[in-house]
Amino acid sequence: MASTTNAPERICTQCGSHLTRLEWEERLDPHQLRKLWKCIDCNNEFTTLDADEESVTDAEIVTPFFTNLVVE
Repeated sequence: MASTTNAPERICTQCGSHLTRLEWEERLDPHQLRKLWKCIDCNNEFTTLDADEESVTDAEIVTPFFTNLVVE
């Protein structure tokens, strides 16, 4: 199971390697991203929680998805 860290550096939580790659990410809310990382050396998976430095409004997230659905 993947462990979670708030560390800004993407260092493997199991072996300490710096050789990691981003596998997946999701936005939890307008201010947080959860990212899944995989270590190239030991295949360990771990997640990080990143706070967006730029504040994103709900409208900025929702608008691009729903503007094409409006029929006038």
